[in-house]
Amino acid sequence: MSVTIIIPIHNSEKYLRECVESAVSQSFRDLEILCIDGGSTDGSGDIIKDLQKEDNRIVAVYDENTSYGHKMNIGIQRARGTHIAILESDDRMEPDMIETLYKAAETYDADVTDADYCQMVTYKGRELKSMVHKYNDPGRYDRLVDGENREQQNMATSGIWTGLYKKSFLKRHRIRFNESSGASYQDLSFLFLTGLLAEKSYHVKRPLYQYRVDNTKSSVKDEKKIFEIAGECEFLKKELERRGVTEKKYWDMYYMRKYMAFYWNYCRLSQSAGNLFLEAYEKELRRDKDIVSQLEFDPFLYERTFLLLDNKELFMRKAQLRRRRPFLERACKCLDQIRGRKAVVFGAGFLGTRLLDILTQNENQADGICDSSRERKGSTEGGLQVLSVKQAAGRFPKDVYVIASSRHGREMSVQLREEGIPEDNIIIFE
Repeated sequence: MSVTIIIPIHNSEKYLRECVESAVSQSFRDLEILCIDGGSTDGSGDIIKDLQKEDNRIVAVYDENTSYGHKMNIGIQRARGTHIAILESDDRMEPDMIETLYKAAETYDADVTDADYCQMVTYKGRELKSMVHKYNDPGRYDRLVDGENREQQNMATSGIWTGLYKKSFLKRHRIRFNESSGASYQDLSFLFLTGLLAEKSYHVKRPLYQYRVDNTKSSVKDEKKIFEIAGECEFLKKELERRGVTEKKYWDMYYMRKYMAFYWNYCRLSQSAGNLFLEAYEKELRRDKDIVSQLEFDPFLYERTFLLLDNKELFMRKAQLRRRRPFLERACKCLDQIRGRKAVVFGAGFLGTRLLDILTQNENQADGICDSSRERKGSTEGGLQVLSVKQAAGRFPKDVYVIASSRHGREMSVQLREEGIPEDNIIIFE
């Protein structure tokens, strides 16, 4: 058996069938599909039983423990494959995901091989996808990563489910999941340890995994889990201590990751829940202050750490600006505002190109893209030439214009009105 795909399940009936079928239909056939059901009370168990009749590679394991980490540890222990992949029960794999990752893992003898992914949402019966790069540095992709500084090159901030892990590597380093209750961000410690300890890795620059962001039952959306992220960080700290890790660079990475996670958690919560978490946030930061203050960090990290101690009100105001709904959720709201009309995106930066892609997927609503920058003019995005604002207004005077900038939205709106675009046809993407 070459690859075991572990699917942790808990009341997952809505998307479970298409999830498992994406594993069954992999072009790589030497698979074990291990479905670990942790005490589901819906129809998840029946769905797995039905699918087992169609494919004998599906193995069902039933356990009353609802902990995500517990299910994953059972899966790793029972896996017969030489390599392990993880598939969340509301997500899907591209048909060649395992084949692509396995070939790279075998070619380079990599402990960890992973890929980029797409976020996906269903909008009025149509699936919309937006690609996410796991690593900011393009130099990390499509080559073997080993030798010096491999730890920093391996440190992704999300997405354990885009990876293929050598089982002997996990066993040799005794890498296990935190068995805290429910699904409570146990991926943080696993992702950190695999990135830290992998001697060889390979990162594929292709979106091979489809991550659903509109599942209302997702643990990310659970506001009852206010403090669990702190428990996960404490678990990781104890793991590093237990392993005798003393090098400063590794602890620097730990504290940076910890406060990035704290900030993410604070921003995802409602104001009332966020205020409760903020007390723990501030207490932890004061406790870690002497250690964290030794880190070399830029304003980006400062806003997530000492700004809270230096100016709490400013910290909260800045965080409020980031307490936005996910990109695809906001994109769907924008589509509702456009109401099926043709549109031009104003702004050819990162956000604008993502919006252009969504409009193109949604019945090809995009007529064009424009930008006021001379450097952008004449370039190509999504198969369309970037126009000046004047050119776009002259060519598409009746279109809806979506401004891909909240910071400069007012000024950009004035530009459009000066070119004759009615205010009713201008939307600021927020």
